[in-house]
Amino acid sequence: MIISCVGQKGGGSKSTHARTLYVGFTDAGWKTHLADIDEKQQTSLKWAQRREQANLGTVDCALYRRVDTAVKMADKFDLLIIDGRPAAETTSLDVAENSDLVIISTGTSIDDLEPSLELARELIKKGISREKIVFSVAKSPSDSEGRKAKATIQEWNFAVLETVIPFKSGYSSALDSGRALFETPFKTLNEVAKKMVEEIHDIIN
Repeated sequence: MIISCVGQKGGGSKSTHARTLYVGFTDAGWKTHLADIDEKQQTSLKWAQRREQANLGTVDCALYRRVDTAVKMADKFDLLIIDGRPAAETTSLDVAENSDLVIISTGTSIDDLEPSLELARELIKKGISREKIVFSVAKSPSDSEGRKAKATIQEWNFAVLETVIPFKSGYSSALDSGRALFETPFKTLNEVAKKMVEEIHDIIN
């Protein structure tokens, strides 16, 4: 099983989703590998190092220059999660072609939504099935903004997760310390993040 987290812009929470899904599925007993293919930022790889330094557990994560090399790891694991490169349509297509589920993460502003929706449309034009694309709205400044963003995505006939990840400093602090989104000191934030993971689990099962 391969899940890819892609996005047209940096800061769109694709790495946030990849890291949180890694911990969520690993905790649930899945043998999971996290493939970071963003050589420049190395966001997931650096997070994995912070997690291990904080004695929160060893992360099965590696950096890859090529998508096809990362994809080969799928045979060795129950789940391969690919953290894609931002603003790289060719790479996103390569990743999507090899994935069972493609998660496009986006913020709520027009500046975030438009390029994300265009990315999804381009993937479909190039042969990716609409059925394996799902959007996830993150860093929402309010419930109303999250609802509006979901409505816009649905108007384009794309699936979108019910869970919206709000913009909260608790989430940022958790990631900075090598934790997943549901490992904050705040029960409410943890419950929201866990719901997101559960939605993805239900989709692939």
